[in-house]
Amino acid sequence: MIDFRPARPEDVEQILGLVNYVFRTSSGLEPTMGRQFPTFICPENASNLYVAVDNGRIVAHIGIKKNTAIIYGHKVCMANMGAVCTHPDYQGKGIGTALLHEVFRNLCEEGIGLVSISGTRGLYKRNSCVEVGETFTYVLEKGKFSYSYKNLEGIRFYVSEDVDKAEVLFDIYREEPIRYQRTKQEFPVLLKAVPMVHPPVPALTVVVASFEEEDTDLAYIIGYEKKPGAFKVVEYAGERMAVVWLIEKLLHDRGMQEVTLEVPAYDRDLLSILNSARLSCVSSCYPGTTVRIVNKESLWSDISPIIDEAWNEGVPLPSLAGLPDQVVDDDAKLAQFLFTRFNRPYYGQPWDQVFPLPLPWPNGLNYI
Repeated sequence: MIDFRPARPEDVEQILGLVNYVFRTSSGLEPTMGRQFPTFICPENASNLYVAVDNGRIVAHIGIKKNTAIIYGHKVCMANMGAVCTHPDYQGKGIGTALLHEVFRNLCEEGIGLVSISGTRGLYKRNSCVEVGETFTYVLEKGKFSYSYKNLEGIRFYVSEDVDKAEVLFDIYREEPIRYQRTKQEFPVLLKAVPMVHPPVPALTVVVASFEEEDTDLAYIIGYEKKPGAFKVVEYAGERMAVVWLIEKLLHDRGMQEVTLEVPAYDRDLLSILNSARLSCVSSCYPGTTVRIVNKESLWSDISPIIDEAWNEGVPLPSLAGLPDQVVDDDAKLAQFLFTRFNRPYYGQPWDQVFPLPLPWPNGLNYI
């Protein structure tokens, strides 16, 4: 009989064996899951790792990392899900689906409103998980990209692979209006882990812009070379003009031939700068990500202050029951109504002046 339960600290080694087999070694890759996700698949987070066990053998796993999203200064309680797998010997028996339902039930009981999932597979979409958000992907090429800057005199930049620069990055990151909550202590751990780069690279490159005279840090870019001369930005933060200035420095001073940058639709300042340079881009939902509402009441309680700030003055804020009829009783449609921008249906006013709400970009350092 299959037993479904939260993991225990002593289970973590066996979990790592399973997830490394499914996601790494079965494809001829190095078993890097533990190194890349040290705050996720670890004894300290064991109670948030859910397993299916057959006679002492862990045969399926779903990992949860609880995160707090900061959206315009308001906290939204979220969970991130990843490393979802079933051993090939046990696939096709409904074990993964049963474990998924167990995880959703537990998160609902804990009062967590929303879970963001690494993946878009059918297992998720069959269970009310949907793709949300909108992102624009730019490839900025040397010789084809230039931008005229003002008020950037006296700025210098430096490049580092030193995790000791984490305190500088923390001070810049915590000013972001839409982000995941991240502690100062997590920065060096995540930089060293290279969590969202696959196959992993030895180290991430950190590029920081600062005022030389005032010793004030303005912005950073974190990324890696996908191949010689092709730089992929994993995360950026800070003054948007300084972010673009750093990209130019990568292209013209650091020998890059192209820089790939993904910009979420809520980042209007950066999009305005890039679009003013007449750059082409490709739009899509957040890549490789789905979300599911697991507790509507908790989610509505968290996001009501955000909605209230954008709502028409003098008009009462609606309750959940006051939302459009087509979304009230369908969790998938409600998630799309609240958070989807790409190919968004028309809902009419006042809904379309308030929604969709932004969710933090999922593919930075601490998605999981």
